[in-house]
Amino acid sequence: MKKLSVPMTFAGGILIFALLTPAAGFSDPRVEEAKKEGAMVLYSGMTVADAKALLGAFEKKYPFIKTTHHRVSGARLISRIQTEHRAGRYLWDVFMQAGFDGYALLEEGYFGRYESPERVHFSDGHKDPEGYWTTAYVTPMTASYNKRLVSKGEVPKDYLDFLEPKWTAKLGVDPREVEWYANIKKVWGPDKARRFVTGLARSRIALREGRALLTELLGAGEFAILVNNYLQNLVEAQEKGSPIELLALDPVIAGAGPIAIYRLAPHPNAARLFVDFVLSKEGQEIIVHYGRSSARSDVRGNPIEKVKGVKIIPSDIKLGKFYRETLKEFQELLGVIKK
Repeated sequence: MKKLSVPMTFAGGILIFALLTPAAGFSDPRVEEAKKEGAMVLYSGMTVADAKALLGAFEKKYPFIKTTHHRVSGARLISRIQTEHRAGRYLWDVFMQAGFDGYALLEEGYFGRYESPERVHFSDGHKDPEGYWTTAYVTPMTASYNKRLVSKGEVPKDYLDFLEPKWTAKLGVDPREVEWYANIKKVWGPDKARRFVTGLARSRIALREGRALLTELLGAGEFAILVNNYLQNLVEAQEKGSPIELLALDPVIAGAGPIAIYRLAPHPNAARLFVDFVLSKEGQEIIVHYGRSSARSDVRGNPIEKVKGVKIIPSDIKLGKFYRETLKEFQELLGVIKK
């Protein structure tokens, strides 16, 4: 994996902070340095409300740090970061984004190593072994169904059950399901994954872009089962009275939501404090309160606890290396584009 060299000030800081963990009666050197910096800039696709809650709690804890959130998502955020970097404009401190988007930044060396002390609470698969990122939140990907159209007794027990004739023209999926398809392909093997998606296409599956839209259409009865949904969308819809139910099939892919620090962060100490806060139990409880799932096992009310009896597999963000090829293959199998 290609990594750009890390400035000595940043790399050295990691060693210093690892050795000078504050003990009782001693101030944290990061806090003293963060006071001098006085600011922290977050680049993230999080909703304004979610980010405001998280940043507000952080500022309450560290009132001397003024935070700024620039909300840009998907490829637009990656493009912005790359453009600014090439122009020598080092404007952000922390990246926090779901999915494969962070892979390009990791591969191109934008992230600096930081071994947050909170990382010990996150299992392998939810953190980079070299210390470049940790999962701030996970996105469990699971099927869901309209209980007015499907009884509990007839719900599929396995993904391959979707290919039975009785589900023809009764299924929905987002044709941009790259992270889910890439991980399913890794778990099942290419042949089984391709046969499955080809079978979905033959069943005249409804193709719509956007999980929020698909969740609405499922609740409205446009189709009976959504093959893959985000757990937080399902929970939010249920809270609004939608007649949809969780259908957890093995495996459930836990989509990644990496948080990482820019290797040229203008406020590196404030950035480290923010990463620590987000990964702490306090920070994770705020994330959970707003409907997202945590990879920490000690967080109360974690939505991922609704997913029981099946294997939950952390998304492998390194599969993002094959993003374009995987998307093209998935859409060709669905018939969205021609081979």
